[in-house]
Amino acid sequence: MTPAMAEAVLAATLVTATACLGGVAARLSKKSAAVRRLSSGLPGSGGAEPASRSFTPIPRLTPPSWLPTALVDAGCDLSADTVWSAWVGAGGFVIAIAAIMSGPALAALAAGVVAIAPLAVLRVSRGRGPARLEAALPEGLESVARALRSGASLRQAIGEAAKTTPGPLGRELLRVSVDAAHGMPLLVTLEALAVRRPLSGVRLAVAALCLGAEAGGAQARAVDGVATTLRERLAVAAEARALASQARMSALVIGIAPIGFGVFAASTDPRTAEFLLHTSAGITLLGAGLALDGLGWLWMQRLCRVTR
Repeated sequence: MTPAMAEAVLAATLVTATACLGGVAARLSKKSAAVRRLSSGLPGSGGAEPASRSFTPIPRLTPPSWLPTALVDAGCDLSADTVWSAWVGAGGFVIAIAAIMSGPALAALAAGVVAIAPLAVLRVSRGRGPARLEAALPEGLESVARALRSGASLRQAIGEAAKTTPGPLGRELLRVSVDAAHGMPLLVTLEALAVRRPLSGVRLAVAALCLGAEAGGAQARAVDGVATTLRERLAVAAEARALASQARMSALVIGIAPIGFGVFAASTDPRTAEFLLHTSAGITLLGAGLALDGLGWLWMQRLCRVTR
């Protein structure tokens, strides 16, 4: 094992041990705080605990305000707290390894990559959440129509559809059903759904449901008609994405090829690895190359999005 690999393994071991010790300390602190609260309520305990034994809560990593909206837009079901904690933890680990292997210059480059890479992923994944919701609309509306044919009211049909519809659409239908069950007018809850999700498919579905709630009549037939229309629109959009698949694959290959060649060159030629990772000029060139490669990849993704 080379000295650099030994240092990396040692750093990883230290970081892992520190994280484990921190978790154990946090659990012990919570347990001792619970014991003190229980003991303070027992007879003869003197009421409240002394000020000198007051428990100071462990500070949490608060995610930025824009992250929950970005995760929803990207179609990520993880919470913002989980993503932010993983982002910060992985970033600190990578920066520490880079600093041990090559010093502050590579650590600064790693910090830039850790900060920019997740933002690039969120940028590329933008719009997948609304797309998933619109893709589930035909099936959700068909579930509403089936419940209406079985004799259920519109509110009950929406509640039944929420149970069988997965993903964000199921959660939105459940929210509409719960709000209506707690006394809010059904039309108001449906219009609130259109405000929360300002998508063309959602507006069309909400308009059909609101019209059925106000006018009555053959509600199931109208809902089925809207579901058929949305399914045809989704088929046209899928065909457009298929036509742009070659351009997206070319963008992926062009973006990954320089990175793969760099890794291959550094692994087969020790002089290349020494220059790129242990000299200021090499780290500068490496950072510039990664930045230009990332910008080119983002631009090609943008062009592919326009051609859809």
